[in-house]
Amino acid sequence: MNNPDPSKREKNRSRELLFKIISMSLPVLILLLLEGVLRLLSYGDNLDLFITNPKDGYEQYLIVNPNVGKKYFQEFEYDSPANDIFLKKKPEGTFRIFVMGSSTVKGFPFGYNLMFSRILHKRLEDTYPDKHIEVVNTAITAINSFTLLDYAGEIIKYDPDAILLYAGHNEFYGAFGVGSNERMSRNRELTRFHLFLMDLRFYQLIRNITNSTIRKIGSGKSEQVHGTLMKRIVANKNIPYDSDDYMVAMKRYKQNMGDLIKKFNDKKVPVFFSEVISNVKDIKPLSYLSTGSGDEAWNAYVRAEDACENADYGLARQFYYEAKDMDGVRFRASEDLNQIILELARKYETYYVPMLDYFQARSPHNIIGNSLVTEHVHPNIDGSFLMADAFYSEILKSGILGEADENQYYPPEYYKINWGYTALDSLIAHHRIANLTNNWPFVPVDAGYADYRSAYHPGSKPDSIAFTAFKDPEQFLDDLRLELAKEYEAKGNHYAAYQEYEAMLRTNPYLAVNYRDAASSLINLGDLPLALKYYKKSLEYEQSFFASYRMGEIYLIKGDYIDAIKSFEEAFKTTSQYDEQIKALGKVYVSSMYGNQEDHALATAQQLQKYNATQYLKVPPKRYTYDQYIPYKTRDHINAARQMISEGKLPEALSTLEGSLKIYDSHMAHRYLGETCMKMGNHRKALYHLNRVYGEFSFDPEFLASLVLLNISLNEFQQAAYILNELKRIDPDFKSIATLTQLLSQVQRAN
Repeated sequence: MNNPDPSKREKNRSRELLFKIISMSLPVLILLLLEGVLRLLSYGDNLDLFITNPKDGYEQYLIVNPNVGKKYFQEFEYDSPANDIFLKKKPEGTFRIFVMGSSTVKGFPFGYNLMFSRILHKRLEDTYPDKHIEVVNTAITAINSFTLLDYAGEIIKYDPDAILLYAGHNEFYGAFGVGSNERMSRNRELTRFHLFLMDLRFYQLIRNITNSTIRKIGSGKSEQVHGTLMKRIVANKNIPYDSDDYMVAMKRYKQNMGDLIKKFNDKKVPVFFSEVISNVKDIKPLSYLSTGSGDEAWNAYVRAEDACENADYGLARQFYYEAKDMDGVRFRASEDLNQIILELARKYETYYVPMLDYFQARSPHNIIGNSLVTEHVHPNIDGSFLMADAFYSEILKSGILGEADENQYYPPEYYKINWGYTALDSLIAHHRIANLTNNWPFVPVDAGYADYRSAYHPGSKPDSIAFTAFKDPEQFLDDLRLELAKEYEAKGNHYAAYQEYEAMLRTNPYLAVNYRDAASSLINLGDLPLALKYYKKSLEYEQSFFASYRMGEIYLIKGDYIDAIKSFEEAFKTTSQYDEQIKALGKVYVSSMYGNQEDHALATAQQLQKYNATQYLKVPPKRYTYDQYIPYKTRDHINAARQMISEGKLPEALSTLEGSLKIYDSHMAHRYLGETCMKMGNHRKALYHLNRVYGEFSFDPEFLASLVLLNISLNEFQQAAYILNELKRIDPDFKSIATLTQLLSQVQRAN
């Protein structure tokens, strides 16, 4: 018998191994080829969390992908995320915050202007004026911890400096929740694998074919469910406390949020993890509202109401929370979930945000109800500002942004008074809530479909505008708001117009025209400092003749002729219109003459002659009028204080001016406070107020002279000398220069 050739056996083994490798690799290669072809054919969707901003001129910015919801919703519609943008290339010194959550974080039932993240952004910018702060809200409605965990990996790619988390109410009924119609599997790992595959086009193709087939097979077999997403997304309308589904949801939340926090911890990114709050007092158990029959939750709620009647508020609070936790219709997170948040915060040493403490402390008898919440979980306007304050306070305590500027701290009430929102925001929120609460689970499941959009009839023009924006997704509230603002302007109601423009600005703070419109109204209202700030901000997003020209005019009024020249020259470069060019050159010439820039004035005059525009060579008399512009919001207070000062009622004037600062931090109020304190002999306090507004009046000789005297009186000789030199530079012929120079010299010798 011949022995097989060993070399042949080895060759056969090699062939078999190669065949196995090819056989195993072939499906992968086919899938990769299919993926490449589908991408070349632009099939499917880019489901990245962030994409390049498609708006012309904004290519350097990223936005949250408007279509990212397709990844998580296949049965129901999804909404778009908010409109925050951030730079692709993160500038040095930038502090970048990502905010994660769902409808509460997105600001429902209000617009983007009342998202707590937007309020927080402004507060942080004010408190840290030297830092460039980005706040990116990534929330979409009806997502839960599966989506947030999926987001985390993509957020990490963009160098976050902090993460803010507020999530938990959607753990049962949000996408992939145990009681949701928008679910994939009870197996957590299979759900996560599905989300991983959803970024691949061939998997999207398979899903689309499967869904299409299922819909065709199932068409006509079941009655279509009408109503809100809240109604349609629910598969299991009763999830008892401690049931299997309940425990699975709690376990998933703990696993998902734990993994999410660990991802950020591994990259040393601070996480601020907040408790979630619910309306426990003024919302009856949804299980009772949706069935009309009593249960354990209803019995606890009745006991809570009885305890309230007897003024035993501690016991009432206990029963209200028991009623909420026993409520089998689980749109409100249980306190078990808040306990998980606390445990995870401790385990991973994250920053814990005790949101319940903030809300309870500002609720009657420490029981959260309609005073801060619109329906079951979404904060009202006061609640939105309170949420912002909670995160703001915890961020300040953490010290991660460095030392705060105490002069730039304002309480939450101050922001609420000055924020950009109007009656339109309250009206549209009213319609959204009414539509929501006209449907299950706020009414019995068999109550039928209540079409609020057809039944309601607006009672006023603002209500009609709000209702139109509510019922028609194609109608943007900002477009309707703009029409209303223009109407107010035409009637001379500049403050009402400004309020609408300010609301538009807070709704979309990345649009140059919103800043320009608001600034134009502010000029009419006498608030030149804020108008100047808004014109400057508009130039970050779009170069504009109008903004640069208006900035030049404000600088001219301030007496800042160097910056006026720069702004008018920038306006000249921005436009190709002859009329605008000669108008800008004319202002350059006037500014140069006022600022004693003779060579510059001569060169500009020659340009004007070339343009045949010598009429612009006439220079009106120079007058300082900046101190005559008093912002509208505190004009009455300041005029009243001026009258008191003229009557010698200095303490009353002081009180009136200090009261005005609680309404609006006006440069004119600080100036009058400083001058009043000087008259009362309180020089240290006077210096504080005048220093606060030095940048506003640094070209006013009278103001500078007062500062020189104040610094001399407080033995601040170096500062007095510096300001005196500024006075000599600004107005060499000012009447008090010789006297102040002599006085400073005398006291310096004496000391």
